[in-house]
Amino acid sequence: MTATLPAAGFNIGQVISRLFGVVSRNFVLLLLLALLLVGLPGAMLAYAQVSVLGDMLSAQNGGDPNAAFAAMFSPARVGLGIAGALIGVVGNAALQGAVIHASVSDLSGRRATFGECLSTGFRFFLPLFCIGLIVAICCFFGYLIFFVPGVLLGLAWCVAAPAEVVERTGIFAAFSRSADLTRNNRAAIFALIIAFFVAVFIVQMVLNAVGQIGFGFGSAAVLRSGAPDLRNFVAVQSVMGVVLQVAVSSLASAGIAAIYFELRQAKEGVGADQLAAVFD
Repeated sequence: MTATLPAAGFNIGQVISRLFGVVSRNFVLLLLLALLLVGLPGAMLAYAQVSVLGDMLSAQNGGDPNAAFAAMFSPARVGLGIAGALIGVVGNAALQGAVIHASVSDLSGRRATFGECLSTGFRFFLPLFCIGLIVAICCFFGYLIFFVPGVLLGLAWCVAAPAEVVERTGIFAAFSRSADLTRNNRAAIFALIIAFFVAVFIVQMVLNAVGQIGFGFGSAAVLRSGAPDLRNFVAVQSVMGVVLQVAVSSLASAGIAAIYFELRQAKEGVGADQLAAVFD
Protein backbone atom coordinates (compact mmCIF):
# COMPACT_ATOMS: atom_id res chain seq x y z
CA MET A 1 0.00 0.00 0.00
CA THR A 2 1.33 3.43 -0.97
CA ALA A 3 1.76 5.94 1.82
CA THR A 4 0.14 9.36 1.50
CA LEU A 5 2.32 12.35 2.19
CA PRO A 6 1.12 14.96 4.63
CA ALA A 7 -0.48 17.90 2.88
CA ALA A 8 1.41 21.18 2.74
CA GLY A 9 0.68 24.66 1.46
CA PHE A 10 0.77 25.62 -2.21
CA ASN A 11 4.30 26.81 -2.94
CA ILE A 12 4.93 29.17 -5.90
CA GLY A 13 8.67 28.60 -5.72
CA GLN A 14 8.15 24.84 -5.96
CA VAL A 15 6.03 25.25 -9.09
CA ILE A 16 8.68 27.38 -10.79
CA SER A 17 11.44 25.01 -9.72
CA ARG A 18 9.52 22.01 -11.01
CA LEU A 19 8.79 23.74 -14.32
CA PHE A 20 12.45 24.51 -14.97
CA GLY A 21 13.38 21.01 -13.84
CA VAL A 22 10.93 19.41 -16.27
CA VAL A 23 12.12 21.58 -19.16
CA SER A 24 15.82 21.02 -18.46
CA ARG A 25 15.49 17.24 -18.10
CA ASN A 26 13.17 16.83 -21.10
CA PHE A 27 14.29 19.65 -23.37
CA VAL A 28 14.79 17.52 -26.49
CA LEU A 29 11.55 15.59 -25.93
CA LEU A 30 9.46 18.73 -25.44
CA LEU A 31 11.14 20.43 -28.40
CA LEU A 32 10.42 17.53 -30.75
CA LEU A 33 6.79 17.31 -29.60
CA ALA A 34 6.27 21.05 -30.02
CA LEU A 35 7.95 21.17 -33.44
CA LEU A 36 5.83 18.31 -34.73
CA LEU A 37 2.47 19.29 -33.24
CA VAL A 38 2.67 23.10 -33.25
CA GLY A 39 5.71 24.14 -35.27
CA LEU A 40 4.74 22.24 -38.43
CA PRO A 41 1.20 23.69 -38.79
CA GLY A 42 2.55 27.09 -37.77
CA ALA A 43 5.15 26.87 -40.52
CA MET A 44 2.44 25.93 -43.02
CA LEU A 45 0.41 29.00 -42.12
CA ALA A 46 3.50 31.21 -42.21
CA TYR A 47 4.46 29.90 -45.64
CA ALA A 48 0.94 30.55 -46.94
CA GLN A 49 1.05 34.09 -45.56
CA VAL A 50 4.44 34.93 -47.07
CA SER A 51 3.57 33.27 -50.36
CA VAL A 52 0.31 35.21 -50.66
CA LEU A 53 2.08 38.45 -49.82
CA GLY A 54 4.69 37.83 -52.50
CA ASP A 55 2.08 37.11 -55.17
CA MET A 56 0.03 40.15 -54.17
CA LEU A 57 3.05 42.44 -54.32
CA SER A 58 4.02 41.10 -57.72
CA ALA A 59 0.48 41.58 -59.02
CA GLN A 60 0.25 45.11 -57.60
CA ASN A 61 3.57 46.05 -59.14
CA GLY A 62 2.14 44.88 -62.47
CA GLY A 63 -0.82 47.20 -62.00
CA ASP A 64 -3.45 44.45 -62.09
CA PRO A 65 -5.78 44.57 -59.03
CA ASN A 66 -7.70 41.49 -60.23
CA ALA A 67 -4.48 39.48 -60.25
CA ALA A 68 -3.74 40.63 -56.70
CA PHE A 69 -7.19 39.50 -55.56
CA ALA A 70 -6.80 36.16 -57.35
CA ALA A 71 -3.42 35.65 -55.71
CA MET A 72 -4.91 36.19 -52.26
CA PHE A 73 -7.79 33.76 -52.74
CA SER A 74 -6.25 31.12 -54.98
CA PRO A 75 -7.48 27.60 -54.11
CA ALA A 76 -3.97 26.40 -53.28
CA ARG A 77 -3.32 29.26 -50.85
CA VAL A 78 -6.73 28.98 -49.20
CA GLY A 79 -6.42 25.19 -48.94
CA LEU A 80 -2.97 25.42 -47.38
CA GLY A 81 -4.19 28.00 -44.88
CA ILE A 82 -7.24 25.93 -43.90
CA ALA A 83 -5.17 22.75 -43.62
CA GLY A 84 -2.62 24.51 -41.44
CA ALA A 85 -5.36 25.92 -39.20
CA LEU A 86 -7.08 22.54 -38.76
CA ILE A 87 -3.80 20.73 -38.10
CA GLY A 88 -2.94 23.51 -35.66
CA VAL A 89 -6.18 22.99 -33.71
CA VAL A 90 -5.51 19.27 -33.39
CA GLY A 91 -1.81 19.83 -32.76
CA ASN A 92 -2.29 22.33 -29.95
CA ALA A 93 -4.69 20.04 -28.09
CA ALA A 94 -2.47 17.00 -28.70
CA LEU A 95 0.62 18.91 -27.56
CA GLN A 96 -1.12 19.84 -24.33
CA GLY A 97 -1.87 16.20 -23.57
CA ALA A 98 1.60 15.06 -24.61
CA VAL A 99 3.40 17.66 -22.50
CA ILE A 100 1.16 16.99 -19.49
CA HIS A 101 2.04 13.29 -19.78
CA ALA A 102 5.76 14.08 -20.05
CA SER A 103 5.67 16.58 -17.17
CA VAL A 104 3.66 14.53 -14.70
CA SER A 105 5.74 11.45 -15.50
CA ASP A 106 8.97 13.40 -14.94
CA LEU A 107 7.74 14.98 -11.72
CA SER A 108 6.78 11.51 -10.53
CA GLY A 109 10.30 10.24 -11.15
CA ARG A 110 9.54 8.40 -14.37
CA ARG A 111 10.96 9.32 -17.79
CA ALA A 112 8.30 9.22 -20.52
CA THR A 113 9.18 8.31 -24.09
CA PHE A 114 8.33 10.27 -27.23
CA GLY A 115 5.92 7.55 -28.34
CA GLU A 116 4.10 7.47 -25.00
CA CYS A 117 3.66 11.25 -24.98
CA LEU A 118 2.49 11.36 -28.58
CA SER A 119 0.05 8.52 -27.99
CA THR A 120 -1.40 10.29 -24.93
CA GLY A 121 -1.65 13.55 -26.86
CA PHE A 122 -3.66 12.07 -29.71
CA ARG A 123 -5.77 9.94 -27.36
CA PHE A 124 -6.87 13.02 -25.42
CA PHE A 125 -6.84 15.68 -28.14
CA LEU A 126 -10.62 15.69 -28.57
CA PRO A 127 -11.58 16.07 -24.87
CA LEU A 128 -8.77 18.60 -24.40
CA PHE A 129 -9.98 20.55 -27.43
CA CYS A 130 -13.52 20.54 -26.01
CA ILE A 131 -12.25 21.67 -22.59
CA GLY A 132 -10.22 24.47 -24.17
CA LEU A 133 -13.16 25.57 -26.31
CA ILE A 134 -15.57 25.65 -23.36
CA VAL A 135 -13.07 27.60 -21.25
CA ALA A 136 -12.43 30.08 -24.07
CA ILE A 137 -16.14 30.70 -24.72
CA CYS A 138 -17.09 31.04 -21.05
CA CYS A 139 -14.12 33.28 -20.25
CA PHE A 140 -14.85 35.43 -23.31
CA PHE A 141 -18.38 36.17 -22.12
CA GLY A 142 -17.05 36.64 -18.60
CA TYR A 143 -14.64 39.29 -19.93
CA LEU A 144 -17.51 40.99 -21.76
CA ILE A 145 -19.64 41.17 -18.63
CA PHE A 146 -17.13 42.75 -16.30
CA PHE A 147 -13.72 41.21 -17.05
CA VAL A 148 -13.34 39.85 -13.51
CA PRO A 149 -15.73 36.87 -14.03
CA GLY A 150 -13.64 35.80 -17.02
CA VAL A 151 -10.46 35.88 -14.95
CA LEU A 152 -12.07 33.95 -12.10
CA LEU A 153 -13.37 31.26 -14.45
CA GLY A 154 -9.97 30.94 -16.08
CA LEU A 155 -8.28 30.50 -12.71
CA ALA A 156 -10.87 28.04 -11.43
CA TRP A 157 -10.61 25.86 -14.54
CA CYS A 158 -6.87 26.21 -15.24
CA VAL A 159 -6.02 22.59 -14.32
CA ALA A 160 -8.99 20.96 -16.01
CA ALA A 161 -6.73 19.61 -18.77
CA PRO A 162 -4.28 17.74 -16.50
CA ALA A 163 -7.21 16.50 -14.42
CA GLU A 164 -8.65 14.94 -17.57
CA VAL A 165 -5.34 13.42 -18.71
CA VAL A 166 -4.19 12.11 -15.32
CA GLU A 167 -7.47 11.24 -13.61
CA ARG A 168 -9.67 10.50 -16.66
CA THR A 169 -12.43 12.60 -15.15
CA GLY A 170 -14.39 13.22 -18.32
CA ILE A 171 -14.88 16.62 -19.95
CA PHE A 172 -17.46 18.17 -17.63
CA ALA A 173 -16.22 16.58 -14.41
CA ALA A 174 -12.78 18.05 -15.19
CA PHE A 175 -14.16 21.54 -14.54
CA SER A 176 -15.50 20.75 -11.08
CA ARG A 177 -12.32 18.83 -10.26
CA SER A 178 -10.20 21.80 -11.30
CA ALA A 179 -12.37 24.20 -9.30
CA ASP A 180 -11.93 22.04 -6.19
CA LEU A 181 -8.15 21.82 -6.59
CA THR A 182 -7.63 25.53 -7.23
CA ARG A 183 -9.95 26.75 -4.46
CA ASN A 184 -8.10 28.99 -1.94
CA ASN A 185 -5.00 29.03 -4.16
CA ARG A 186 -6.19 31.10 -7.10
CA ALA A 187 -4.38 34.28 -6.06
CA ALA A 188 -1.05 32.45 -6.12
CA ILE A 189 -1.91 30.84 -9.47
CA PHE A 190 -2.89 34.26 -10.84
CA ALA A 191 0.51 35.64 -9.82
CA LEU A 192 2.25 32.78 -11.63
CA ILE A 193 0.21 33.31 -14.80
CA ILE A 194 0.86 37.06 -14.79
CA ALA A 195 4.60 36.45 -14.37
CA PHE A 196 4.52 34.00 -17.28
CA PHE A 197 2.73 36.43 -19.61
CA VAL A 198 5.06 39.26 -18.64
CA ALA A 199 8.05 37.07 -19.49
CA VAL A 200 6.48 36.10 -22.83
CA PHE A 201 5.73 39.75 -23.61
CA ILE A 202 9.32 40.78 -22.90
CA VAL A 203 10.72 38.00 -25.09
CA GLN A 204 8.31 38.89 -27.88
CA MET A 205 9.33 42.56 -27.74
CA VAL A 206 13.00 41.56 -27.91
CA LEU A 207 12.39 39.31 -30.92
CA ASN A 208 10.39 42.02 -32.70
CA ALA A 209 13.13 44.56 -32.00
CA VAL A 210 15.78 42.23 -33.39
CA GLY A 211 13.73 41.67 -36.53
CA GLN A 212 13.09 45.36 -37.04
CA ILE A 213 16.73 46.31 -36.49
CA GLY A 214 17.72 43.79 -39.12
CA PHE A 215 15.43 45.47 -41.63
CA GLY A 216 16.10 49.13 -41.00
CA PHE A 217 14.49 49.91 -37.61
CA GLY A 218 10.89 49.13 -38.35
CA SER A 219 8.27 48.22 -40.90
CA ALA A 220 7.99 51.80 -42.20
CA ALA A 221 11.55 51.63 -43.48
CA VAL A 222 10.80 48.24 -45.03
CA LEU A 223 7.77 49.63 -46.85
CA ARG A 224 9.91 52.40 -48.33
CA SER A 225 12.58 49.95 -49.45
CA GLY A 226 10.29 47.91 -51.68
CA ALA A 227 8.59 44.53 -52.09
CA PRO A 228 11.57 42.17 -51.67
CA ASP A 229 12.49 43.59 -48.28
CA LEU A 230 8.86 43.64 -47.18
CA ARG A 231 8.47 39.99 -48.07
CA ASN A 232 11.69 39.08 -46.27
CA PHE A 233 10.62 41.13 -43.25
CA VAL A 234 7.29 39.27 -43.04
CA ALA A 235 9.10 35.95 -43.50
CA VAL A 236 11.48 36.66 -40.61
CA GLN A 237 8.64 37.87 -38.38
CA SER A 238 6.64 34.73 -39.23
CA VAL A 239 9.56 32.46 -38.35
CA MET A 240 10.02 34.27 -35.05
CA GLY A 241 6.30 33.92 -34.40
CA VAL A 242 6.43 30.17 -34.98
CA VAL A 243 9.47 29.82 -32.70
CA LEU A 244 7.72 31.79 -29.96
CA GLN A 245 4.55 29.74 -30.39
CA VAL A 246 6.49 26.50 -30.04
CA ALA A 247 8.19 27.72 -26.86
CA VAL A 248 5.08 29.22 -25.28
CA SER A 249 2.89 26.19 -26.01
CA SER A 250 5.38 23.81 -24.41
CA LEU A 251 6.10 25.97 -21.39
CA ALA A 252 2.43 26.76 -20.76
CA SER A 253 1.42 23.09 -20.79
CA ALA A 254 4.39 22.10 -18.60
CA GLY A 255 3.60 24.97 -16.23
CA ILE A 256 -0.04 23.91 -15.88
CA ALA A 257 1.12 20.36 -15.19
CA ALA A 258 3.49 21.66 -12.49
CA ILE A 259 0.65 23.66 -10.91
CA TYR A 260 -1.59 20.58 -10.96
CA PHE A 261 1.17 18.46 -9.40
CA GLU A 262 1.72 21.01 -6.63
CA LEU A 263 -2.03 21.32 -5.95
CA ARG A 264 -2.42 17.55 -5.63
CA GLN A 265 0.44 17.41 -3.12
CA ALA A 266 -0.61 20.54 -1.23
CA LYS A 267 -4.33 19.76 -0.92
CA GLU A 268 -4.43 15.98 -0.93
CA GLY A 269 -0.94 14.91 0.11
CA VAL A 270 -0.66 12.75 -3.01
CA GLY A 271 2.87 11.41 -3.47
CA ALA A 272 4.86 11.25 -6.67
CA ASP A 273 4.58 7.47 -6.91
CA GLN A 274 0.79 7.66 -6.71
CA LEU A 275 0.63 10.08 -9.62
CA ALA A 276 3.10 8.02 -11.63
CA ALA A 277 0.92 4.92 -11.26
CA VAL A 278 -1.75 6.32 -13.60
CA PHE A 279 0.59 5.94 -16.59
CA ASP A 280 1.66 2.37 -15.83
